[in-house]
Amino acid sequence: MKSYIQMSIRTKNETADWAIGEKLVESLSLSGGRLLPEQISHNADKFSNNFIDSSSIRDCWAAEEIFDVNGVQSVLYRDFAWRRRRSVKSIGSVVHTFRNLRGQVVPGSISLRASYSDEVDWMVVFRRWCEIFEPQLGMLHLFTAPELHPDNLNDSFQIGSFNSALSPEVPNIGWSMFYGDDFSREVDDERIKSMGFSVESLMGGRLVTVTKEIGDIVADFSLFDRRRAELKRLFRNGFFLVDC
Repeated sequence: MKSYIQMSIRTKNETADWAIGEKLVESLSLSGGRLLPEQISHNADKFSNNFIDSSSIRDCWAAEEIFDVNGVQSVLYRDFAWRRRRSVKSIGSVVHTFRNLRGQVVPGSISLRASYSDEVDWMVVFRRWCEIFEPQLGMLHLFTAPELHPDNLNDSFQIGSFNSALSPEVPNIGWSMFYGDDFSREVDDERIKSMGFSVESLMGGRLVTVTKEIGDIVADFSLFDRRRAELKRLFRNGFFLVDC
């Protein structure tokens, strides 16, 4: 399995407003437009519409659907998906935030899986996503051979799912993590900085990064993994699903 970038966001904020969609497209135009979509859809398994510019997305963004369950009508928003087949090859999706029949907010999820390229400034895009969506949790990671085990293809860390819809969990530490909402209180800024890790205050949360460059994972995975383990020990026991 080839190396890939996984960028994932989980947010309680409303995502259906077109202003959010427009900002998402703008973020994909960073790094010279190497992540801009070629095709768009409501279904990540079936693409039929070509992307021209942000106006071509507007009608596809957060299309409403009315559901009737036992006489109670609810409005849901259709997913949005995009893909790019040329360099940099990528596929992404937005599952919009909504309220279930109990009135609970079900967080939205935004994800991108892409071929790794050092011509994309992945941190710039990730930081921009954090600004747009104000995540509960966010992850940017480069998965390479040491972590790509066939038995883990649907592992919540590898697919960036955070394990649960209503109550997200932190499976493991990616190269850069955003801790928002209640998760940010778990971040001991001074302790983490004292060990040489980057901690940035952003949108009321904390952006914590393991090494200086994401390409360090390719250059020396064992060093990255050792530093990740050191960082993990600066959080309370049980905070991560994978403690080692």
